[in-house]
Amino acid sequence: MCSLAQRTEPEVYSPLGKAYFARPDSTGVIAKADRALLDGGEKADLLLAAARARDQFLRFADSIPLYTRGLQAFPDDVRFPRFRGHRLISIRRFDAALVDLKTASELAPASFDVSYHLGLAYYLRGDYNHAAREYTRCLALGDKPKPEFLRGMPEGWRSCYALDDDSRVALTDWTYRALRRAGKHQEAKQLLDRITDSMAVKENISYFKALLFYKGVRTEEQALGSPQNANAISTIGYGVAVFHRLEGRTERACDLLQRIVNEENWSAFGLIGAETDISRGLCAPVKK
Repeated sequence: MCSLAQRTEPEVYSPLGKAYFARPDSTGVIAKADRALLDGGEKADLLLAAARARDQFLRFADSIPLYTRGLQAFPDDVRFPRFRGHRLISIRRFDAALVDLKTASELAPASFDVSYHLGLAYYLRGDYNHAAREYTRCLALGDKPKPEFLRGMPEGWRSCYALDDDSRVALTDWTYRALRRAGKHQEAKQLLDRITDSMAVKENISYFKALLFYKGVRTEEQALGSPQNANAISTIGYGVAVFHRLEGRTERACDLLQRIVNEENWSAFGLIGAETDISRGLCAPVKK
């Protein structure tokens, strides 16, 4: 079992050289999950619970080995490569994440969450064509009724079939960015035809606002104003920054990217995208 003591070393260094740390567990969540695992034995659900308890406090250096134990003990359980892949993205190990999420996709090809994170791993590696292809595959199933049986899908997981509006806007936002960065601007524009003010979006408001901004029915001020949660600036801001960059407004894009990388939630995907773009020279001065 991993130590319960608070780690003093960083969980990860960002591509920009910034050290990121875990949060303390002052509520005993991790200890409770560990006791259940010790008492209940090496069961998949208990291993998963102990790992995810650590994830709540950004203790990925401790959660990833638990996911690894689960993957070794239960190789056909999609939850372990799916969640380990997610947390490998969190610590900026995109290549390793891609391996896990491909495995997860083979186990549960209709999983929305697997497709979402697999496309993200491709995107963050700079492989926009494969990211767009994966996202588009899932979106294409969204209008079809959900089959009675889906291979490898745990109970309660979202599928790519019969997408609700919350799932659709999350997937569409990343698909739009990937298509545009792959140079497929017309395909990206066509995605926005499905995005309307009347959509029943309850949770993924940030993605929804970004899409309405791309479509031209929200201003930047309207999109970025009144964030709903701690991740909103990273999510909306990153989408707006990518849009500005693709429209040739590099200075405005980089202003936003720099703001995003100074946000506190270092595991937010928008922040990871922003620092990755900056580290790859997107905001480097043009040599004359």
